[in-house]
Amino acid sequence: MEIRFVGTADRDGWRSLWNSYCADQGVGLSEQATETIWRRIEHPDDPTNALIAVGATGAALGLINFIVHPYTWSDRLLCFLVDLYVDDSRRREGIGQGMIAHLAAHGSRQGWLRIYWNTDRSNGRARAFADSIARLSPYLSYHLDL
Repeated sequence: MEIRFVGTADRDGWRSLWNSYCADQGVGLSEQATETIWRRIEHPDDPTNALIAVGATGAALGLINFIVHPYTWSDRLLCFLVDLYVDDSRRREGIGQGMIAHLAAHGSRQGWLRIYWNTDRSNGRARAFADSIARLSPYLSYHLDL
């Protein structure tokens, strides 16, 4: 397995995983929204980035979408891990943990303060995974829809 930052050649694999992830989450995004996200990932000056895990045959196995941003309580950047998805048929093989480890190693080299993410409180498997590699934040997340 190889874990790397996505490139133009990963577009189809990323989109396939992205569409499966959105379906799993019960989210129907327009083609325009998906294309906008991809353009952000590809644009070197945008803070939106992505990692992809690929198997020996080149098949896309998992993705992470993330945004690096400033933090007012530090001079170091934070990384918001927005999306983590592993193909259903390849779960429990360490792919998600490997992708987070890859992102963490990159963040350490870049001097980030931390990586943080949200997990659905009803998703026991995802919460157990997160509990095994990170600490639970004492803060709640609120959304004000606009």
